[in-house]
Amino acid sequence: MDATSQHAPRPVRFGFLSRRVQLLRFLLVSSGLVRDPVLYSTITGSLSRAGLIYAINQTAQSVGLGWPAALLTACAIVFIVSIYISRVRAHIMINRIQTAMRRRMTRMLLRADIDFLLSRDHGQVYSAMTRETEETSGAVINIIEAIEALIVVCIAVPYLFWISWSAGLATLIAIAVGTTGFILLDLPARGLMVRSTRAMAEFCNRVDDMLGGWKELRLRDTRRQAVEGETLRMIDEVANMRIRAERLYSGSSVVAQSSMILLLCFVVMLVPLLQGGTTETMFQVLTVVLLTSGPIELLFNALPRIARAEASHAKIMEVEEALQAAQTNRPLELLNHPTSFSSIELRGITARVGAGEEAFELGPVDLTFRPGETVFICGGNGSGKTTLLSIISGLRWPDGGEVLLDGAPLTRENVAEFRELFTGVFSGFHLFDRTFGLSAEEQQELERRITELNLSDRVGLHEGRFSSLSLSSGQKRRLALAVALAEQRPIIILDEFAADQDPENRAFFYDVLVPEMAATGQLVIAVTHDDHQFAKCDRLIKMAAGRIVSDEVMRPSGKRQTAQV
Repeated sequence: MDATSQHAPRPVRFGFLSRRVQLLRFLLVSSGLVRDPVLYSTITGSLSRAGLIYAINQTAQSVGLGWPAALLTACAIVFIVSIYISRVRAHIMINRIQTAMRRRMTRMLLRADIDFLLSRDHGQVYSAMTRETEETSGAVINIIEAIEALIVVCIAVPYLFWISWSAGLATLIAIAVGTTGFILLDLPARGLMVRSTRAMAEFCNRVDDMLGGWKELRLRDTRRQAVEGETLRMIDEVANMRIRAERLYSGSSVVAQSSMILLLCFVVMLVPLLQGGTTETMFQVLTVVLLTSGPIELLFNALPRIARAEASHAKIMEVEEALQAAQTNRPLELLNHPTSFSSIELRGITARVGAGEEAFELGPVDLTFRPGETVFICGGNGSGKTTLLSIISGLRWPDGGEVLLDGAPLTRENVAEFRELFTGVFSGFHLFDRTFGLSAEEQQELERRITELNLSDRVGLHEGRFSSLSLSSGQKRRLALAVALAEQRPIIILDEFAADQDPENRAFFYDVLVPEMAATGQLVIAVTHDDHQFAKCDRLIKMAAGRIVSDEVMRPSGKRQTAQV
């Protein structure tokens, strides 16, 4: 785990000030600002800017090109170089934060339990890993600008008091007015930004619906119109809330700029009346005010951006908090990759899926599986077949009972190694466009399986990438089976694989592939509704309402018929 993830602050829920402090602390730690050259270049740039103010006033009082002119030239050069370094380093830190945040969320997402992956709003995860991450990290440059402005103001205001107490007092009043305007408008604007981030997550869900449900949308125009209307409504809602928030933030900026304009008017018209003073003094005061007004406006402009980043950071912390609670304690790297087993036993397994009256309960289940067996599981919809498969394969941790591998109970610490025994094609399978994790030998086996499953004319394999995934549902399922077979794991799970296969490929599956897998010693667990194929398995398990109705031996394992191709 990287240092950023170790020091990532937890979200707090008391007061906007505490949340802002949490954001600043997170950005400072994540960016490494206190150890980065950007801090020193920022301080140097601010000091050189303050030096410019002093050098300009001294140059105006001197005769000829003396030391004030040399100081002015030196400060100008240092200021330009320092600002350039600060901006370059700031963008490096922004990318450093984005990388660290996305790496951390990626690791947590890959180790999240099945309940999070099935129930969590995916739009929130997409939004947190994309837009909210960029919004949060972008505040670094605003923090650097704020530091620059604060240093200049802290030096310039006392210097202004030394030149003219009335001008110094007026500057403090102008800063106070701008700060008050921001505080009054920040709270409602921040609430709108939080609501806009939630609406953006909903918009991501609608985009997912449009991409994943394109067939259903084109088959029913009223459904398409409803989704289109909801999507357009979310787009308008996001835009309207952001416009309202930006209107408030713009109001705070106008207040700040107005206070600076009033300050200039005060200096020009009233300071001479209050203190008298010479033209030289007026020139010095105006020089300080003009060169300080820029950093002050920069400071007030940075505050709204930091507030927006706070809303995004709060959303990220909400997602990370849920991810943290869903971690399965999987080790970063598996120490053991088992390649064989003697038995898998389920004792008194129970599981509860969902909540409330709609919750589904599985079990108690007692089953034993051995290498070389072909086990078919059948049952009606909602009988618990998929839930049982997820427990057998270690994807879901049971609420009660225990799973034993070779007589030893599984624990949360070794379940990841247990899962290495399995491969399969689940009902909601996912096809990757690359052969992630496959060795060179396994890729060669994959190419052979692609040919065997009559897919070579539709898809090829080139440098670990499939040439196309534009396949029919049955072809995609056969390609997923080809990948599973190429992995050559001791156990293969198939959830209604033959459901969308044509008669020829279905017969090839039951008459050739299943006997072949069992003959090599693989444990084959297949969910199927093809009752006319039940005689081709060793055991038939029937389920109803979350319980095992029967576990029937169809034929002794080891006395299988010879497969006929």
